Amino acid sequence: SSLSPADFAAAAKLPNTVLLDVRTPSEFAAGHLAGAVNLDVQSSAFAQAAGSLDRTKNYAIYCHSGNRSKVAMAALGQLGIPHLFDLAGGISAWQAAGGQVVTGLSSP
Repeated sequence: SSLSPADFAAAAKLPNTVLLDVRTPSEFAAGHLAGAVNLDVQSSAFAQAAGSLDRTKNYAIYCHSGNRSKVAMAALGQLGIPHLFDLAGGISAWQAAGGQVVTGLSSP
């Protein structure tokens, strides 16, 4: 399901939830949500990396505008990962709503 920035922020803080940025590494480095893990949905390595994800966790997925997160949710759902939600409008909507982003390649 797609959540508003406020609902997404709240859901992403729940225990056992992984924040997944499915944009390119360069987009991720330019600004991402604190604590996010980068997994480029357009990368040839996406399927292999996605296949190794922990199916017991919840995944809060976002991209730039909401299109790639939908693709990633569909792919992860097909792999049998049951607990998925994405950010409606992507990081663009997040920033428009006053959400903070951090820069750099590694999460704090």
